[in-house]
Amino acid sequence: MKRLILFFAIAIVTTQSIAQCIGGDRYKSKIFTYDSVINIVYGNNVTASSATPQDLLLDIYLPASDTFSKRPVIFFTHGGSFLFGTKADGDVVKLCKEFAQRGYVCVSQDYRLGIENFDAIGAARAVWRAMQDGRAAVRYMKAYAATYKIDTNMIIYGGSSAGAFTALHVAFLDQPHEILSTIDTSNYAGAGSMGLGNFKGTTNNLPNTSNVHAIVNLCGAIGDTSWIQAKDKNIPIISLHGPADKTVPYGTAVIKLLNTIPLLKVDGSASIRKKLNSVNHTNYFHTYCGQDHVPYAGTADWQRAWMDTTINFIAKNLYENVLKCGASGIYSNQVDSADCPVTGINAELISAINIYPNPANELVNIESNEKIISIEIYDVQGKLVYSTIVNDFNSTINIQEFVSNIYLVKIKTELNYYQEKLLIK
Repeated sequence: MKRLILFFAIAIVTTQSIAQCIGGDRYKSKIFTYDSVINIVYGNNVTASSATPQDLLLDIYLPASDTFSKRPVIFFTHGGSFLFGTKADGDVVKLCKEFAQRGYVCVSQDYRLGIENFDAIGAARAVWRAMQDGRAAVRYMKAYAATYKIDTNMIIYGGSSAGAFTALHVAFLDQPHEILSTIDTSNYAGAGSMGLGNFKGTTNNLPNTSNVHAIVNLCGAIGDTSWIQAKDKNIPIISLHGPADKTVPYGTAVIKLLNTIPLLKVDGSASIRKKLNSVNHTNYFHTYCGQDHVPYAGTADWQRAWMDTTINFIAKNLYENVLKCGASGIYSNQVDSADCPVTGINAELISAINIYPNPANELVNIESNEKIISIEIYDVQGKLVYSTIVNDFNSTINIQEFVSNIYLVKIKTELNYYQEKLLIK
């Protein structure tokens, strides 16, 4: 009887999967026109500069006259360095319309903008707010699945530039030890302090989960590739990025606000690709050879051509490798970093911190080519077990009283925040 029940369960799931792909070139080619529903309030929250909550809006693009009752959802979230940009930006609207015409339900959302201070702390909090708002928007779409006829088991979150930062952090920033100490609001009384909190945030209180099932990363980065873990292997990533990018690093580098003010080190798409390949995590990667930041955003002929490349690469890999509607395989347009030169801000990778010995049992030395401001050490439960002010380029810490285990060392320098693992024997 158990085998019979299992057989029928598998048959139902298989039938649903096949039904999702029925319809000619659905999800691969433009077979619909589109409708849109504009300015839907999905939540509200305080911003970096105001304690008065701001309504947060999203636009939904739907395949017109579509009879399917469950369609996959794609978010295309705008860029703008977390300072500007809207859900009406041309590149994300173009992507939403293109994929709605292929049968997807597409979402372009606003999120809280603004940075209190132009430093690593302000930058980390800006990403955190956007990540919370992204998760709130996912919860909203799941809550209204019947209204918009969506499949809650196929939420694809994508974004451009800062929107891609948001997408990657929505998917992978989810463990207590990954929370930067700068997010802690216990001693922070700024105007936006109430808008910082846990991973879920307070943008809305809908009970749905904010889990996503695939990521589209357009010229984005993540705070640390170590946040991508074995449990995340069921989240395929489709990435496109240019090696001449001077705004968001193609590899690993310190990101600079408006190409001038150093903020924090991040891991760009090529570094993410390297990490994903090392752990056999499903991913598909295209390099905009020779191109700077978001080459698809604009109306010039060459920008339109890169938009076509972007749309085709996303559509092909979603259809074949995420929705499993066609023969699986690596799209022939995949271009890895070895195939074109790297000339952007990450041309020389940064390795500012040296911790030794590691493993250690009595003393541990921390050296940096940037002046170290402070050091914090956290245990595996995310509890702060040690902190010190340094204001020097090196520090020696007595660890004889520490319990043997793995610890997370968070180091603040004049330019950046670093995180390194330390094994104490």
